[in-house]
Amino acid sequence: MIARILVPVDFSVGSAAALRYAEALGAFVGATSVKAIHVFTPQTATADALVIPPVGELMDERENRMHQFLDTIPTTAGITRKAELLLGFAADKIVEESKQHDLIVMGATGETDLLENLFGTVSTSVVSRAECPVLLVPKQATFAEYQNILYASNSISLSRRAVLLFMDFNELFHARVHFVHVNDEEGAHPGTREQLFAPLFQQPEPEFTFEIQEVEADSVQEGLKNYLSEFPIDLAVMVTQQRGFWNRLFNKSSTRQMVLHPSIPLLVLQLEG
Repeated sequence: MIARILVPVDFSVGSAAALRYAEALGAFVGATSVKAIHVFTPQTATADALVIPPVGELMDERENRMHQFLDTIPTTAGITRKAELLLGFAADKIVEESKQHDLIVMGATGETDLLENLFGTVSTSVVSRAECPVLLVPKQATFAEYQNILYASNSISLSRRAVLLFMDFNELFHARVHFVHVNDEEGAHPGTREQLFAPLFQQPEPEFTFEIQEVEADSVQEGLKNYLSEFPIDLAVMVTQQRGFWNRLFNKSSTRQMVLHPSIPLLVLQLEG
């Protein structure tokens, strides 16, 4: 159940889109509230400290900007919107807030380099440390009921525990699921696609339609990108456990390329260690 949704905002077009998306999603799944937070990190004092306004004045200015920003985004019917200005480091505060929420929705803009924005320092830290799932939303996306979901296969997501976690999420949508495994240059996963996923579908049987696909590509990124370009996917899902998955996925220069189609939101499910 998704009852409480957290949306970090930085007053950008991307975070405005994320807030609209989060509230529309929240209304669909019956969430009780959506909380927008802005984390303010004062700049380190310089030698010319006399020209730096007091923190209180800076906080007041940010609070005014927060109100102005929220006033431009109509509240979705049925959703209670909350807002709070926090002082500290963005990733740390978002992770702390995640303990009280069921889902984080973050904006992902792609003005120049999608990966630099989508998996920037704050996003990467939040994804790898959050206490709840994280949904990264490109600024072009608007929420509609998910019809087709891509579930990306890796050694973690192939665990029964991961699939059950995902099945709980899909209970809200009953979308058709595309289980996609990429055989990449680091070593093909041996066996047929049925053998790859057979252990996942013991009782209980999934209450949604699905298909299992193995694709050949030089990298996981390329394989997923190609699949998304060929099929009408509304949401991509990846499963991670601590930082290792993200470090492996984004440790090559090729990851500066676009991994996912920019109109596709990405949900990251975090398994406990």
